[in-house]
Amino acid sequence: MISRNSRQAKILEIVGRRPIGSQEELASLLNRDRIGVTQSTLSRDIRELGLVKVRGRYQVPGDVRVETADQTLHRAFSQFIVQTGLSGNIVMIKTAPGNAHSVGVVLDGAQWPEVLGTVAGDDTIFVLLRSRRFGRKVMARIREFAE
Repeated sequence: MISRNSRQAKILEIVGRRPIGSQEELASLLNRDRIGVTQSTLSRDIRELGLVKVRGRYQVPGDVRVETADQTLHRAFSQFIVQTGLSGNIVMIKTAPGNAHSVGVVLDGAQWPEVLGTVAGDDTIFVLLRSRRFGRKVMARIREFAE
């Protein structure tokens, strides 16, 4: 039987060495090293070690890189925006299928003063501007972050 400290040290080693997306994957890797663990024990170890899930993978808190708002906008816009358009005080943003909500959340989080709010479907976001005079400015900013 392996000690709790040894097991947790091995968990930290595995998580630091490669991306781990699930407890099942982590348990499988521990089993490969002949460390049998139940789901409840593994869950408790993860909590005690303070591991956090960032972008779908477990990380040690000190390893978590915090993005600035601009970095988050750039990542989301450059990866998912397919097309944009402007009509009066509404900006239309087309995304890859299934990504409109995520991009809308990032845009809402940026709290641009020109934006009243967003409505997102599966692949389209409508951005309501405070005034039609902000249209070109917001479109330019979106294009800048999408580059």
